[in-house]
Amino acid sequence: MRALIVDDHPIARRGMASLLEATLDLTEVVGVADGAAALQAVQRSTPDLVLMDLQLPGNPHGRVLAAQLRSLAPGALIVVVTAFDRGNEIKQCLAAGADGALLKDTADADMSDALRRIVAGETVISPALAARLATDLVGILRGEDDVIRLTAREREVLDLLAEGCSNKEIGERLVLSQGTVKDHVGTLLRKLGASSRLQAVLRASDAGLL
Repeated sequence: MRALIVDDHPIARRGMASLLEATLDLTEVVGVADGAAALQAVQRSTPDLVLMDLQLPGNPHGRVLAAQLRSLAPGALIVVVTAFDRGNEIKQCLAAGADGALLKDTADADMSDALRRIVAGETVISPALAARLATDLVGILRGEDDVIRLTAREREVLDLLAEGCSNKEIGERLVLSQGTVKDHVGTLLRKLGASSRLQAVLRASDAGLL
């Protein structure tokens, strides 16, 4: 098997490569940092397995990247590997042709088992992501698809935003990198339909989230 890893963090690419080599019988592992490089790599040598991060710099990324990879490599297995519980984006990637979605903090043994199952033909979703997707589905069935749902971490970040904390201060309070805080703030703005931190806090207050 030939594998392609799409992740903008070199340490993450090396870690996934090591895990793949220990789990599957691979002839080649290629790592790239963004969606454009991934498409070029697929055109040079069609992979059997693609592991793609959900949050990538530039375009394409997310659903669009999954769809383009599926178009260029219809026989490849495409797996979203993400650090964030972003139900809507994961649903879009699955709809675009992804064969699974796994969280980066999954234990090595569980990640290896999930990859083997995906290679065997199963669609595998990490339990935490599956629970989020199930909750969203129940909400839609009940006509609650406009309800704003936040993870426990997003609520913590939101509370600190309401206190007026900067990204640096939030990172120090929650022991998170500023990049991770920035991602959480961006997700909050998107979920709340806000264009600024202040607007996000005001809308969260109106929605009873504070």
